[in-house]
This record gives sequence, structure tokens and C-alpha cells, in this order.
Amino acid sequence: LSDKILSQEYIENLSIRLANIMKVPFNRTFPVLEANTDEFRISIWHESRCSKKSISIRKIPKRLRFGRAEIINTKYAPEKLINLIENCVIGHCNCVIGGQPHAGKTELLKYMSTFIPYNEKVGVYEDNQEIHYRTINPGKKCTEFYVDDKFQYSHIIKAGLRHNIDWVLLESRGPEVVDLLNSLSTGAYCMTTMHLDNVSGIPDRMYNMLGQGSVTDRFINSIYKYIDLGILVECDKNEKRKITQVGFFTRQEGINKCTIIYENGEFTENNIPEQILGKLKKYGIGDVYER
Repeated sequence: LSDKILSQEYIENLSIRLANIMKVPFNRTFPVLEANTDEFRISIWHESRCSKKSISIRKIPKRLRFGRAEIINTKYAPEKLINLIENCVIGHCNCVIGGQPHAGKTELLKYMSTFIPYNEKVGVYEDNQEIHYRTINPGKKCTEFYVDDKFQYSHIIKAGLRHNIDWVLLESRGPEVVDLLNSLSTGAYCMTTMHLDNVSGIPDRMYNMLGQGSVTDRFINSIYKYIDLGILVECDKNEKRKITQVGFFTRQEGINKCTIIYENGEFTENNIPEQILGKLKKYGIGDVYER
């Protein structure tokens, strides 16, 4: 903790300047101010909604926070598991990375994105730039789309198909999951993050994201058909992050199944589904636990 104390005058001045820069009102009627730079996300709550202004600043570096060596040495995940996850990207598995806020979902996605082949085009869909795919993957093909109230995720996902996008990278938050699954049905691949507390709960989470939208069995079946890999990342009170759960989704002969192969720091007795092994084999991956 810092021993510096911000004066009330400084906080007021900061709020006014940020609101002017973002060209948005910040008052009792509009009590939440969201601002962002290349490396920071700033959120300020107006004192009309709490006892005094509350400020949150998130640091979003334009680099990878960790490499392979750091992942293993800090026990973020065992080497065997990291090999499997890397192979799943090389094998074009569609992946959902879940966890609570600040668990490090985007940082894991950034690391995994480095294994996307150079000749495949990536579409990054964000309202606040966090992934920085072009910066951490220099030379790779990428188109970055910016989301706002006028052009939302659902519109951009549809438009992205016309730009010959091979991979879709985004944070799933709402009804756009329908458009995401539709894009996967056309042959695109994806890595997406979402708030989650259990890998097996991904279908239910996507169901809830639809809000008041109509849900059919076909939608649920599509999740098991097009989503291959689920990863859960957790962060403890000491800010130590680690992968706590990994599972695979399959749909065969009309049966939907989630197979958990890693949980609470240990591999389970469950085998990786043959459907997933067959998909990886197409890309020359024999032993999925070897790099």
C-alpha cells in the first residue's frame, strides 16, 4: 500500500479532466465515469452513489505478463497441462477462459494467442483495448475492431466474417454469444473470456447471457458441438493466480458431455475424449501432453 494521500482538490480535478477527455458527462445523473488509455482502464464513481468518489485503475500492459518459464516456476500450471493447452491452440480448438473479475483471464488468452499460426488472420473485438494482439504478435495478420453503443459485438462478429477472419478473440458478456456460435459454425475459431466459477457451467453461463432472448435445445447443443476447451483461472487473496480446472466439451450421437481432466491442481482419472484427440491428430499432434 502506498502512503500517499490524494487531496480532494486533486480528485475533483482528475475527474473533470478525464470526463472532458472522454467527452462524457459525470454528475448525479451520470454517476459512473469510464476512461481508458493504451495501458490503463479508469473507473470513477460519483459521490452521489457512495460516500465519496471511488476510483479504480487497472493496468493493462502491452506485453505478456508471463512466459512459459514463469508459468511453470510460479506453479500457475504444471508443464504437462501447459503443453496440452498450447497443443489445443495449434490444433484449432475453440476455447473459453473463465474466472472471476481480475483472475487473469485476458492475460492467459494473450499467452495462448502466441500459438496461433502466422498465416491465419485474427479478429480482435473489444470496447477497451486489452488484448494488444498486434503488439505481442508482431508480423501476424490481425484486424482490430472497436465496439461501442452504435456498433455492438453482434454487428462486428457478423461483419468480421466478410473480412476472412480465421480466429475471433473477444470477451463474451451478453447476447452476442449467439453470433459467436454462428461464426464458429462457418469454420472460424475462437478464444473468448467470460465470468465463470466452474468449467462445467459454461453452457448455463452462455444461456444466462442471452437475457430475454429465446433459447432452444439447438442453441445448447451448439455449445457442446462448437466449444472444445474450457479453462478456469482463479486468483487468491494474495494475488496468486493459477489454473484450477480444465475440461473438454463434446457432442456425439446426440449426447452432450463435459469431461473434466484437471481439477484443484491434479489431473483426474478422466481421459481426453477421442473426438478431441482426433481433431488434434489432424494437425500432427500425437502425444497431447508433449510440446
